[in-house]
Amino acid sequence: MFDRGMSNEQFNSHLETLAKLIEGTAKTVEDAAKIVRDAKIDTSAEEHTNTAFSFVADNLALPEVHVDKSN
Repeated sequence: MFDRGMSNEQFNSHLETLAKLIEGTAKTVEDAAKIVRDAKIDTSAEEHTNTAFSFVADNLALPEVHVDKSN
C-alpha cells in the first residue's frame, strides 16, 4: 500500500539524470523539452482513486487536535 511513489533522494537523482542527458544532447530548447516529455512515465495503466486524501508518503505531518472538555 505504501510502496508507491518516490523518495526525495530518488526524485533528485532522476532530475540530475535528466539534467545530464539534456546537457549532453540537447541543441535547442525544443530538444530539451522533448527529452523531458519523453522521460515522463505513463501512468494510464495504474489504479487511481478518486479520494480527496492520499496517504502515499514517507513522512506524514498530522495536525494537532485539542478538545475542550470543560463542558
